[in-house]
Order: sequence, then structure tokens, then C-alpha cells
Amino acid sequence: MNDVWNYHNKQLIKLKQTYNKIDKQKQNELQNIFDSFKIDFEHLYNIVDSKTLNRVKTKIEEWKDKGLLNGYFGMLANNIYKRTRVKNSEILELLIYGAYIEEQSKLEETELNIFKDVANYYYQQGQTEVNQTLPKKKRKLVSVMPDAIFLALLDMQNEKGYVWKQYVDAVIKYNADQVYRQAIINIQQNKENDISDSIYQNIIIKQQNSKLSINQDKISGAVDNELIGLNNLAKIEGIKSIAKDDDSQIEFWAVTDENSTEMCQSMNGMKFYINKENSFDRYWGETQRELKLIKVRVFGLVVGVNLPPIAHHWHYCRSTIRYVPPLKTQKK
Repeated sequence: MNDVWNYHNKQLIKLKQTYNKIDKQKQNELQNIFDSFKIDFEHLYNIVDSKTLNRVKTKIEEWKDKGLLNGYFGMLANNIYKRTRVKNSEILELLIYGAYIEEQSKLEETELNIFKDVANYYYQQGQTEVNQTLPKKKRKLVSVMPDAIFLALLDMQNEKGYVWKQYVDAVIKYNADQVYRQAIINIQQNKENDISDSIYQNIIIKQQNSKLSINQDKISGAVDNELIGLNNLAKIEGIKSIAKDDDSQIEFWAVTDENSTEMCQSMNGMKFYINKENSFDRYWGETQRELKLIKVRVFGLVVGVNLPPIAHHWHYCRSTIRYVPPLKTQKK
């Protein structure tokens, strides 16, 4: 079972190294902002001087040239750029937000490439699993996943109901707000804003781990979760590119041990049709107290319901799938 996760885990470890490297650059930028924007609480909500405002407007122009003025951040930056009277607090908020936006712009290409690489691996694995069940003369060449399929899968809602880009945008704002609020508290208390301080470090570590946490052989976080869903969707597409039979199925594989939940134990080994209605019993509940066994009916495979990662359960279940062919198509 561990072999199923080797490629996924290896690529996430590689991605985490990039996250750590770029995070250090972001922390340096945050410290530069604190050092160049020293102000006491008495003047925090006063109108910024023209020299500082012009410097910030130049920074906004730089962001624009890089194509970073999108969404809420773009609206905030453009609003400040058009005004002649801007508060010091607004400038501080924008600069901190910008540090997080720039961090993501440095990560985006690497992040997307790893997502695509891992998804393609499982797309091809799906094709290989189908071929292994067919007579040699009916097997097809394993192909690379088309970009159109990858982008369509990446644009689908995950088991938590959000699209990956929406998650990234929301988290950037949330993380920037956390640092901004702490900076304001320090200014109110007449404390130096030092990014190496334990309060800031705790904030940043929690932000990092929320996105991707690697603790020895344990991997978790939003990226891991997103990629599990993407992998399984890609594998299904790989299977469907060769297996055209409506009776084709997948088997649910859960990591089961002494710590596994009832849901993991009960769903492990379940088989689901790819192109037909599935009716099955599974545990359902957002908290342990709400958890109960219910009858579920769903057409095909739905992320979060019968395709990993599973949602509507109080405890996470690390799981994947494998192809199960109709008896009539198995090789002889």
C-alpha cells in the first residue's frame, strides 16, 4: 500500500522545500516593511506623507507590470493608487498583503508544475491498470494527460467545496490579515515589529503547516488534500481513456491500522461503478457525535462522497483507488 503513495509523497517533500525557501524571502520582505515603516500609534491613522505615498505608488506600478493586481488585492491597490489622501495604516496593510501576493507569484509555477506532474503520473497509472487486465492485443499505448483535462480537473470543486485558486486567494488575504493585526497590536503597545519574534514565528509556522505539513512520514495540509483529489480524478480520466465499458469499477483503498476510523475500515474494499449509479452505506457526520451510518446513492464517482479524499466525516481518512474491470474484459 505504501508504494501507492511514494510518488505523491516524494513530490510534496520537494514542494515543501520550495515553500520553505520562498517563505524565508517573504519574511525578509516583511521585516523590510517593518523597518522602513516605523510609526507610533498616535500617527498610525494619520494621512501618509507625499514622499511615502509616491514610493508606494511606484510599488503598485511594479505589481501591475508583474500582473499581480488581481482580485481583491488589485482592487485595494488601485483604490490607493488613485487617491491623494491615504492613511498610514492603509499603506501598512497593503504592503503586508503585497508581500504575500509576491510570495505566491514566486511559488505558482513550481506549484502548478508539480500538481500537473503528479496528476499525470496517476493518469498514466490508471491507463496501466486497465492495460494489465486486457489481452495483449487489446492494450493501448499509455499517453500523457492532455493539458485541457488537467486544467479542467484543477478548476473543479474539491471535497470542501472550493476551487484551488479560490482557496489560494482566500488564504493569502487571511494570512496577510493575521500579520497586519499583530503589527497593529505591537504598534499600540509600543513594541518593535520583529518578524523573528516568537509571536510572528508561531503565526507563520501555523500558516505553513495549514498549507502543507510534513512531520517525518506524516503529510497533511490543504495541498496534500487537494492533490489527493486531483490524483484520483486524473486516474479516473486515465481509466476512462481506455476502459469504455459502463460496468467498469474502482476499488476504494484506505490506509487501515490500529488508528483507523470506522469509516476507513468500513469503506476499505468497497467497489464503485465509474459510469453507473452506486448505492452503499457509509458513515456520515461533521463531528464524532453526529456520526452515523447512512445509505448513499450517487452516480459514478464524486470527490468527498465515494472518491478520496472523503468529506463529511469528523476524521480524515487517507485513501486512494484502483481499477476493477468487468469480468468479461479480463485477460485470459
